Amino acid sequence: MVYLSLSRNDRRLNVVDGRTLLLQRGVTVARRCTAVLVVLSVAKGIVGIVSGSIALLADATHTIMDIAGSAVVWLGLRLSLREPTDRFPYGFYKAESICTLVVCIIMIFTAAEIIRESIEKLFGPSVIVLRPLVIAVAVGSGTVSYFLAKYKEKAGREINSQGLRVESKHSLADVLNAALVCGSVLLTYFSISWVEPLAAVMISAFILWAALKFGKDSIFSLMDVSPSPEMRHAIKETIVGSPAVMGVHGLKVRRSGPFVFVEAHVEVDRSTSVEKAHVIADEVQERVKKRFREVDSLAIHIGMAHDESDSHKAQGTPCRGEAGESNR
Repeated sequence: MVYLSLSRNDRRLNVVDGRTLLLQRGVTVARRCTAVLVVLSVAKGIVGIVSGSIALLADATHTIMDIAGSAVVWLGLRLSLREPTDRFPYGFYKAESICTLVVCIIMIFTAAEIIRESIEKLFGPSVIVLRPLVIAVAVGSGTVSYFLAKYKEKAGREINSQGLRVESKHSLADVLNAALVCGSVLLTYFSISWVEPLAAVMISAFILWAALKFGKDSIFSLMDVSPSPEMRHAIKETIVGSPAVMGVHGLKVRRSGPFVFVEAHVEVDRSTSVEKAHVIADEVQERVKKRFREVDSLAIHIGMAHDESDSHKAQGTPCRGEAGESNR
């Protein structure tokens, strides 16, 4: 069987398309969050030093790590906006995955730092002054962190950014940290100090879980992992759903940063002309990208189907080979 390769990819023809706008939104979100975190870190650091609150100082240190994480995500999204080059023909989308992995490593060290601070607090509680001010700063920090978490999560889902979603979990942990500071300071009025270390360990466990989960996803993305079987099946159904398509096989789907690349061998009627094949390829591309906006590139290889192809399509199976068959 002879195949005519019709790779349909309009990203190079549109400098500012929908995907570029999404990435630009991600850059804006990361930049704004970084600025807010700088203000929070300075405020908590100053109050922590003046009041002698170790918990608030630890939280300020944690926020500095958050700043580094947000800056890394911002850098990754900025790199993803660069146009493909001869050396990097598939673009720089994986820069976002690399930066996400760096953020996860930062989160692991953050958890270790919280545990260390908890142990020190357990055996050597500090004397805190200006407790109302410490509580006020912690409450303000927790409130801002909560809205930052929601802001990052929403933006991360909209642009399919792992980095922003990881950072949203990090900001949610900041809310718990703020609650920890408030609780520990309030309990000092009753000479109770053992609750803070226990809560800190719970926060550390949450941070470690999030870091390991998103770190694994980033590593898989760097290794060109295929998305979920459900997504592959849905893409296959969308292609086969095109009226002129008689079968599909050799379907390959891989994730690169926030986007997905698809390659498929599509079988059409043997009497199909080259011009008609181009029209079919355009129609398939439109159907897939309309349903899956994260699809950046769809490479379609048109081939002439055998006579028995109709029966294969009626059964919902590819005409030749399995969906995961390699290109030949």
